[in-house]
Parts: sequence; structure tokens; C-alpha cells
Amino acid sequence: MLQLSHVSHVIHARGEELRLLDDVSLSVSPGHLIAIVGPSGCGKSTLLKTIAGILEQTEGDLIWNGRDLAEEEDLHPGELGYVPQFSLAHELLTVEEAIASAISLRVRHRNAEEFDLRLEHALDATGLNDLADRRVSVLSGGQKRRLGLALELVTNPSLLLCDEVTSGLDPLSEEQIVKLLHELSRENDRRIVVNVTHSLSNLQIYDSVIVMKQGRIAYHGPPDTLQFYFSVDRPEDIYLRLGQRPAEQWHESWKKHRDSYYREFGFPALAGAVEADEPKQGSADDDDVDIDLPTADDADGQKTVFHKKKVQVFDGEEDVAAEEAKRKKKRREQPTFAQLPGPVSQTWELVKRRWVIFFRDSAQIWLHLAMLAGFPLLVVVFAWDGIKPLRALSQRQDANVIEELTRRTEHFAEQLSSGGLVSGLIMLQVVLVTLMASNTAAREIASERALLEREKLGGLRPTAYVLSKILFLGVFILAQSLWMGLFVETMTGGLPGDLQVKLGLLVLASAAMTFVCLAISALMRTAEKATLLSIYLVGFQLPLSGAVLTLPKVIEGWVQPFIVSFWSWSGSLFSMRNTAFYDAVKKVTETDLVPDSRAAFVLGVHILVGLVITWIGVNHSQWESD
Repeated sequence: MLQLSHVSHVIHARGEELRLLDDVSLSVSPGHLIAIVGPSGCGKSTLLKTIAGILEQTEGDLIWNGRDLAEEEDLHPGELGYVPQFSLAHELLTVEEAIASAISLRVRHRNAEEFDLRLEHALDATGLNDLADRRVSVLSGGQKRRLGLALELVTNPSLLLCDEVTSGLDPLSEEQIVKLLHELSRENDRRIVVNVTHSLSNLQIYDSVIVMKQGRIAYHGPPDTLQFYFSVDRPEDIYLRLGQRPAEQWHESWKKHRDSYYREFGFPALAGAVEADEPKQGSADDDDVDIDLPTADDADGQKTVFHKKKVQVFDGEEDVAAEEAKRKKKRREQPTFAQLPGPVSQTWELVKRRWVIFFRDSAQIWLHLAMLAGFPLLVVVFAWDGIKPLRALSQRQDANVIEELTRRTEHFAEQLSSGGLVSGLIMLQVVLVTLMASNTAAREIASERALLEREKLGGLRPTAYVLSKILFLGVFILAQSLWMGLFVETMTGGLPGDLQVKLGLLVLASAAMTFVCLAISALMRTAEKATLLSIYLVGFQLPLSGAVLTLPKVIEGWVQPFIVSFWSWSGSLFSMRNTAFYDAVKKVTETDLVPDSRAAFVLGVHILVGLVITWIGVNHSQWESD
């Protein structure tokens, strides 16, 4: 049973108190399908998110099966199903793959048989069997809504919350989805299904309807008394009727009449409510009953006789006994409640799913291949005219040559040219590696933020999610940086300095930029904002590194700690300190070079900070506001 007692959700904006929910009280029994309707901005989705635990009530009590969720533990992910307006599944997965992934992330299954049973039940219950091999990207709007329901049914939830799942559908598809919700509410005796909707069509299929205005409840009762209560001829006139009185008046009127409606239709009493002594005059299960109910216009509470007929949800007469037997059989066949899988299982599923998506995205594959092949080649092209002088200089790396070069002008000019070339090549490698890293990580979390929020609500551990990103992106870090260093090293005949140090610093630079951009992606609400900020970050790498123009000393100390390219470039050049190139490099840059060990340490700090911020960003809720 779900009970809300005087629940409010208050926010403060520009110094003003906004009551998005105000004194909401209701009671819903199991096996119930309920619609929440009302004008835009009336608090429908806010109420749904408060019930789900996405938003926390600032006042009142939210009770689920006798548990006060404000004082005790929240709903277990296996108890709750939350379906947003649009299906949240990766477009490149098939329907079966998307559901299978949801099972792997949300259910600790003991064997393949149990896994297959849950998969079969989700497909069968939502009518998606014939679409199992079809990609999500080609599904129609109604089919995507069914998939959204299937993704939540894998845990057999007791509370299924649906936010605008019928929005934008054609009339036939809308009716089919509402009928499906009705079937799901009858699938077992303990499930409550709540659907937020703008549409006033198909209300006769629901067991009850909540009408809201400005965060307050104006009505909660059976759909066939709705027109009677608001004194309108058609459901479409209810919104016009709501506009004729302030929300406070509608709310106070409903509070006065609520208990009589709850008693007459067998709704469970609100927490703390006192049952009336007189016997009920009828119930919602009677075929024909005469009941006395007040309308919203009965200011004095005077009752009016209302003749009610039992609602027939589907066309034609059905054998009640056979239908009940069918439902009991379904309940026996349903998978039982299961615990969440461990973090290792969740991590493995996320990594596996991410690689499937990557290999199906041909545009991303070609982009990565183009960067992997083109960027190292670009470095070699810039070095082409200087390769021969580099090799010549490398053959005269002794103290005598240095003394000779200082005495001879032409050798001094050659030294400056070689020093500038070496410094430029190292920096170009670093900047291009950081550019590849930025491209790889900038959209990684922001582009799937809505999916992440839904999966966190379903029990996905943020630690498992972040670890899966480390494992996935780690492959690109190693491939891009090592290939860059080895290709340039081979084509130029070998740049001066310790190869292992240079490769290690390239890897660290790539990892540092990758995880810093991943942190940006975790903090941003949209992929476009994350990408733009990451591009700016890479764009500042070259001018602020001090490799081309030396920064003023007063600024240098404040800026350099944050510039990834400086540490990789500086450490790589420092590894040449036992060669003639080091003196050549020092002659073309006034920026102080740091030891490679120190550079590696600072880059390691960048990586750690990026991962910590990523974890914080993933933990932080970023549900779309109403």
C-alpha cells in the first residue's frame, strides 16, 4: 500500500519559496492503476519523482507497505520501476540486448534458466517478442514506450511509476499502452501502477484518477465520477473548470469530501483517518449501485445521489473465473524478487555493452581510425625537413662537439634549429594526444546522462559505472599514446631522450586529459556543453604551456600546474639532459624544465583529481527538471 500524508516539496528560487507540492495526501491499495492528470506545471512529475525518491519531500510522510521512507531505508531498487517519457535504452542495441543488459545490471540471477525466464517474461508481458532482434533506433514511439516498461519489469517491481509514457502517441497506440498498464497492475496482487499523463482519453481504463492544480490535489477518485464531481459534461472541460477557481479552493473542497469518496469506493483510509460508523451504501465492485456523493460545488457538504455503473474496460464479456485463473498462472510463472548483482558483474556488463555500442557506430570507428593514422603522420610531416639535421647532430653528441659548436656560428645556428625542432615535435605529439583524449572522453557520460540516472535508480553502483569507463577508455589511452610515440620514433629515426620515459609521459598525458574531460562530462548536463568546454581546455594547452612563448614568471607558477601538456613536454625534454640536444633545447626556451619523475607525479595527480571529480559527478543526481 502507498500512502502520502501532507507531503510537500518546497524549493527556494530568487529568495522566494515555491511549493511545487503542497499538502498532498492520498492512499492507494495494491493491484491498482492510477492516473495523475492536470495542466502543465501542476506538479504531476514532481509528485511522481517524490514517490520514487528522486526528489525528497520537505514536509509530510511517505509510507510504503507500512514503512516510513523518510525515516527508514528507501525503496529497494527491486521494488521500484520508473519509466520516463521516452525509452532510455542505447539506440544501437537490439530490444533483446537492451532488456538482457537491464537484467544483468539489476538482478543477481543464479543460472541461465532464471535469466532466460526474466527475459522471456519482459518480452511477453509487453508484446515485444516479434521485435526482439530489432534495434532500438528503428522502433516507433509506442514500441519504445513498451521497451521502457520491459526494462523495468525485469525486477518484477511492486511499484511501477510511469512519467508521460503515452505522450505524443496516436490514439490507438495510447489506448494500447494504457491497456498494457492495466494488465500490468493486475499481473500480481501487490503491484501499484501510477501513470502521469496530459491526456484525458481512456480514463475509463484506470481504477482512479488524481487531478492536480499548482501542486495540490483537487480530486482523487474513480474516473466515472470525475465529470460529476467537477460538474462538467465532458472530461475535456475539466481543465477549463479548474481555471475558474484558485488551487487553494479546489484543494480545500477536496479535503472536505475526500473521506466520503474513499469510503464509498473502497479506497484505503488515509493514515490517521477515522472510519465512519455508517455502513457503505455501495462499492466499486457492484454492477449497479446508488451512492450518495458530494460534488465540488456542494459548499455545505450536502450529498447528491449518483447512479454508478461498473466500468467495462475491454469490449465483450469475459469469463471472470477463467481470467482470474489466467492471472494466477501468470503470477506463478513470474520470476521472483532478486537481489542486485555485485559491482564486478555490473562493471563487466557495462564494459561489454559499451564495446558492442562502439563497434556498431561506424562514424565513431572511422573518426578514431582517422585520428590514429593521421595525427602521427602530421607530426612526421612537420619533422620531415629536419630529420637529416637531427640525425647529423645526433652523431656528434660529445663535449668536444658542443665546444666546437659554441665557437662556430654555423654550428650554433644548426643547434638552435635542432633544438627548436625537437621541442616542437615533442609538444606537437603531446597536444595531438590530448586532442584525441578529449574527443574520446568529452561526451562519454554527458551523452548518456538520462540513461545513467535511470540505471542508478535501478541499483547501478556509481563505482561500477566509473570503473567501466576507466577500463573502456584505458584501451584508447594506450593505443593512441603508444602508437603516436612509436610511429614518430620510427619515422624520424629516433628522437633524443629515453624512449620509455617519453612513451610513459605520453600515456600519462593522454590519461590525464582523458579523465579531466571525463570529469567535465560527468558534471555537464548536455554532451554539447561538455564537448565545447573540453575543446577550450585543449585549445589553451599550447599557449599556456610555455613551449612557444614564455609566460611571465608571476603567472607561470599559477598556470603551469593545470596544464597537462607542459608536464609531458617538459619531462620528455628533461630526459634528454645527457645529450647535446638538451643544450640545444635550452637555448630555444626560457621556460624552466622539470625532472621527468616530477612531471609523472603531477600528471598522476591530474588523473586522480579527474577520477574523483568524475565519481562525484556520477553520484550527483541530474534528472531533468519539470
